[in-house]
Amino acid sequence: MQTIDVHAHFGVWNFPIPGSGSLDGLLILCDRFDFRWALASSTEALTYDMRRGNAIIADAFAGTDRLLAYVYCNPCFLELSCEEMDAYLPLDHVVGVKIHPAYAGVPISAPAMVELLDEVARRPPLVEIHTYGAAYAAAMRDVAARYPQVNFIMAHACALDSAAAADAARDRANLYLDFCCSHAVRGRVEYALATCGAGQIVFGSDMDLLDPAFTLGMFEDAGLSQEQRQAIFWDNAARLLGL
Repeated sequence: MQTIDVHAHFGVWNFPIPGSGSLDGLLILCDRFDFRWALASSTEALTYDMRRGNAIIADAFAGTDRLLAYVYCNPCFLELSCEEMDAYLPLDHVVGVKIHPAYAGVPISAPAMVELLDEVARRPPLVEIHTYGAAYAAAMRDVAARYPQVNFIMAHACALDSAAAADAARDRANLYLDFCCSHAVRGRVEYALATCGAGQIVFGSDMDLLDPAFTLGMFEDAGLSQEQRQAIFWDNAARLLGL
């Protein structure tokens, strides 16, 4: 079925990935896996130069009807992050904010991150935030309570601690789980379905860093009903994006 992928990247990684960094490479993956839209952040913004990376992805995606962008924000550079949000969030093809606490070296509960999230909440978009571990789940439960007007996608659903992420989502209606991960762990999706329900799960692939087939396999192995598939692969993301 047609799918909305909420977790992709545009740019070159420090791994030998064929086609990485090209617009055509992302569109080929979208065609192969029947992704109607893919939401991506800039690899360069994440790993090296926030301003240049955001500018590149905003320009590159302006000419497509398949790719939507996150503007990357870094709590280490609050003023610049605000400038980036104000420059790019008004664009139709820029649909939210990406935050990566691990790459920035700033925990979710740190004062600098709170200052950034205060600014993000004044422009209440969709926020995709990297989460890895049970401590992230506890922090995101508090963040979701503090900013009920903002919808947060917990990228990777805390990885090996995805049960804690599902527990947090059960308690906070504005938390959504994205299960892309490089770990092959059985039962992650099934636990979330039983805990917070399909209405708070979205599909993210982490392409082109990871092959979408890896995450799709987790969902195929979970024995989803047609209603659950519709919610996870389309309806939840479409609602978050106002489509």
